[in-house]
Amino acid sequence: MKKLVVVLIIILCFIATASAQVRFGVKAGGNLSFLYTSGSNQGINADQYNGRFGYHFGGMLEYSLSEMFSIQPELMYLNHGANLKKENSFGMKDGQITLNTLQLPINLKAKFNLGQSDSKLFVYGGPYVGYNMYGKVAGKIDGAKVDNKLYAKDSNMKRFDYGFGIGVGIEMKKFVLTLGNQYGANDISGSEKGKMRAGHVSLSAGYFF
Repeated sequence: MKKLVVVLIIILCFIATASAQVRFGVKAGGNLSFLYTSGSNQGINADQYNGRFGYHFGGMLEYSLSEMFSIQPELMYLNHGANLKKENSFGMKDGQITLNTLQLPINLKAKFNLGQSDSKLFVYGGPYVGYNMYGKVAGKIDGAKVDNKLYAKDSNMKRFDYGFGIGVGIEMKKFVLTLGNQYGANDISGSEKGKMRAGHVSLSAGYFF
């Protein structure tokens, strides 16, 4: 995966020096995130997670390869995680796992004209890498609030993440509306008792300058 990202970055640099059409933009939106698990992590069994609403925002570039195809790297700040359905083995209730991640997706995008209008339908897919900057498990134990950091010095949780994303959207001149899905391929739990992978479904709006 690391080698693939390096190759894609080299390709982007070559495209830029070849004077390809480049657009800069911003995007933001909401996401419904999940933690896909097996075994037991953070005292929580695999069937005890619910989806959690979060948000994302950041910048994007579009390198046009042709009228139809382009490559779009993004740098996004992602707030995601999961809610706990029931009490875990530590006695925590009303729990929530929160992750704050800096993410770099690199997508190949294909556009299709919608009749005679200026609007276009597009689909995309590609890998991403991410760095989990901050994380916590918050809830209540015996009625008292508890807030435990996931990346403390004694934590085994992994900060580095990677995976794959796909999506579809509509482009209306400079405005874009996107529905996307990401699935993490890396086990971020750092635990021998189980595995944990992050994923989410997102809806975002963007604007190209």
